[in-house]
Amino acid sequence: MITLRQLEIFLAVAHREHVTAAATAVHLSQSAVSTALAELADRLGGPLFERVGRRIVLNDRGRKLTEDAADLLMRASDLVQHYNHGDILKGNLRIGASSTIGTYLLPELIGTFVAAHPDVDINLEIANTEAIEDQLRSQQLDLAFIEGPSHHPQIAATPWRQDELLVFAAAGHKLTKRRQLSLDDLAAEQWIMREPGSGTRSVFEDALRSHDVQLHAALTFGSSEAVKQGVRSGLGLGCLSEFAVRRELASGDLVALKVKGLNLQRRLWRIAKEAGYQSKLQRACIEHMKQEPKSRTKRLRHQ
Repeated sequence: MITLRQLEIFLAVAHREHVTAAATAVHLSQSAVSTALAELADRLGGPLFERVGRRIVLNDRGRKLTEDAADLLMRASDLVQHYNHGDILKGNLRIGASSTIGTYLLPELIGTFVAAHPDVDINLEIANTEAIEDQLRSQQLDLAFIEGPSHHPQIAATPWRQDELLVFAAAGHKLTKRRQLSLDDLAAEQWIMREPGSGTRSVFEDALRSHDVQLHAALTFGSSEAVKQGVRSGLGLGCLSEFAVRRELASGDLVALKVKGLNLQRRLWRIAKEAGYQSKLQRACIEHMKQEPKSRTKRLRHQ
């Protein structure tokens, strides 16, 4: 019979690809971890890892077990929570988000959720869309939000919110005096873009590609804040989510440009492992994330 502790040890090794690091994480000796892995492999009919240099990596059997083990441990945790704490939510939640969502939307929602459930700890990981998808698939995240639909067969995507990208320039830029721009006007300008793998960049480039337009990205930055600073400094035009530039547009530091024929509306998505078990804590957090942030509601009322 395999034990939940063996599965916990297995996942610690699978995520770190190193026995010593996993042993530290689960508070066991290296030999105890190695023994637990050997017993688990024996029970399941064969090795779960292969050694590559100093690392050990999952084989096909091990990769399949990571999904089943994570589900079983979450179910067991829910069972313990139910009998010990009733309806009180307790535990840790690892949430991933692409840059725009993680910076401008989730902090307030996470804050109100934790305020309502003080026994819950949440770790928010912010990266570009591709990186967040990879972390979700490798069981490093429990829940994630991205800026473009996922096309990976192991990921289930659910529409979460509407968003719109805005083309913008620094106050005083020559194009801010024009009531409407053409696509040719955009092609003639220098641009500051998010990095490849960014959901924002992907949506923008797809929209331009549908019109056979290609822009010159003079600079590529890895965050929305850096893009805004570059545009504010007069280094080129930018395109970001309305959530990212609302404050600068209101202050007049940046000016939104209207472009004829360019549709930059998009959906934001919640993603999870396909057919994976969702814990009680995950389900409660998902329901909470459907709310509109209070600060956004107030801003909309004054627009």
